[in-house]
Amino acid sequence: MMLKTKKILISMLLAAFFSLYADEVNSWECNDFQGAKVISSDGEYLGDLGPSWSSDSIFNDYSQYGSTWHQNSIFNEYSEHGNSYSDTSVFNENASNPPKIINDEGIVGYLSVGPSWQNKRYSPHDIKYTCDWD
Repeated sequence: MMLKTKKILISMLLAAFFSLYADEVNSWECNDFQGAKVISSDGEYLGDLGPSWSSDSIFNDYSQYGSTWHQNSIFNEYSEHGNSYSDTSVFNENASNPPKIINDEGIVGYLSVGPSWQNKRYSPHDIKYTCDWD
């Protein structure tokens, strides 16, 4: 009986945990992200959003935009847009000028890990896994 109660409690805690983060990127938003451009605050092209097989996708590890070594990659922790301290970086949760996500209709939002209370900021990790682009 005690084991069954523990399993139920763990299931409830996991459901509550995932519901806190499920609203950050919704699967129906993937159409808005598909093919959208990632543009820095100074107008520099940083790649596209889309599946990992797409040649300019930030999720393609073999493209310049998805690599950990290219200067224009957000995943290069030494680049202006990939470090944790730059005002224009995706991975600085306090950045005031993170890259924009732009599709054919205009600005969708900003590619940024935070702050979570500021709407229209989307984590690249949330987009990648919600849209199944890995």
